[in-house]
Amino acid sequence: MTTETVPVETRTVPGPSLFEFIKGSGDFPAFHFYDLMMKYGNIVKCGSFFYLINSPDMAKDIFRRDQKELSQDDFIGRRVNTVFGYGMVTSQGNLWKSQRKLLSPVFSYKRVHEYLSLVIDQIDDSLIQMNENLDKSEPVDLADQMGTLSIMTAGKLLFQTDFSRYVDSIKSIVEQGTYYIAEGLPFYLPLWVPSPNHLKLKKIGKQVDEILEQIIENVESDQSSPSSMAGVLKKRFGKKSSSEYEHRLMFDEMKTMLAGGYFPVSCTLSMVWYCLGQNPQYMENIQREIDQKPLNYDFNENFYDDFPMTTSVIFETMRLYPVAFSIWRKAKVDFITHGYLIPKGKSLCISLFNLHRNPECWTDPEKFLPERFLDGESKRPKHCFMPFGWGNRKCIGDHYAIMVVFLSIIKTLQKFKVKVLKQPLEVKRAAMICPKQVMAELVCKH
Repeated sequence: MTTETVPVETRTVPGPSLFEFIKGSGDFPAFHFYDLMMKYGNIVKCGSFFYLINSPDMAKDIFRRDQKELSQDDFIGRRVNTVFGYGMVTSQGNLWKSQRKLLSPVFSYKRVHEYLSLVIDQIDDSLIQMNENLDKSEPVDLADQMGTLSIMTAGKLLFQTDFSRYVDSIKSIVEQGTYYIAEGLPFYLPLWVPSPNHLKLKKIGKQVDEILEQIIENVESDQSSPSSMAGVLKKRFGKKSSSEYEHRLMFDEMKTMLAGGYFPVSCTLSMVWYCLGQNPQYMENIQREIDQKPLNYDFNENFYDDFPMTTSVIFETMRLYPVAFSIWRKAKVDFITHGYLIPKGKSLCISLFNLHRNPECWTDPEKFLPERFLDGESKRPKHCFMPFGWGNRKCIGDHYAIMVVFLSIIKTLQKFKVKVLKQPLEVKRAAMICPKQVMAELVCKH
């Protein structure tokens, strides 16, 4: 059964030969997919592997079909499931609905911003620690420092736990897990196959469980904030009467939020600093904007309005480099989108990287032009910019991520004079766009 009446003829989907596709697969996936869009257009058939979606209108139509006509059972979804279990990113059906209902209040705009002062205190503490550890004669790697800051902030806000002793372990675990998700040919190899990657995954799985056990113990001993994410999960799944299955669900959700609270935020911050290094005039602009505010500036839930240039720089970075650069689905039924037939069982890759650079939506899409978010955002269809996805499975942590990214940039530039060194972009082999290094010279102002 199909959701639309399939016409006698549908449009032919262009695409590369198998040799051409595999030849380019050694590049970072987002960049390889961009080359395919530039050559073949808004939809590309990548052999028998998947369909690459590069049009915002097609993407919106596909996300509208989510859950009913699409699943997470593509090869990327199965790899994510292997790493993170049945957390909300990979769960489906009634399980996903119950998880979303449980956690949505925790990540609502209002609830997240109730913790503004807590986040600011943690960021300030992280910056003080960073300053103490600086070798004043050597540049510092902001990508690494933002990773530490993101982990510490996630620990404080999401888990009410000091993550100092876990920082190195969390970095290693998450990067190994996301490497496994992104690397290799586009098919899924079951976990029971004793490959080197699978042996590593089993090892890091045990390490994550050990960390989560300690976090749960901390939540049990500190009931001061039962409305935290960890507290909500503990209350729902951590009862003595809970089944082993429910206990595993709690761990899987915490594992997902642990990675989500750290890696996407860290990658976004790193990319913002990288873009500022490539475009130093905007560093001067946002530094001036921030310096015009008093040091005792009163942050409230609407503070973004007072930092328009900072907002435009962050959003333009997220346009050019959406860290979650692709979203994957699998067709549960035959369906047609914009005249193209997507057969049942085929995987789809919605490339956010390509959507954000599609010339149908953006003027000079390759250029870093923050001004486009100051004067043109209202004229552009909202679905042309979707760094957190679209539809009912849009990232639940978007308000949290935006708040931490904004506050981290603002507080860093309040405390330091930052000169990011120009450097070519080299990215990690991971499921998100993240520079290997962002070297900068920092001088403390106070």
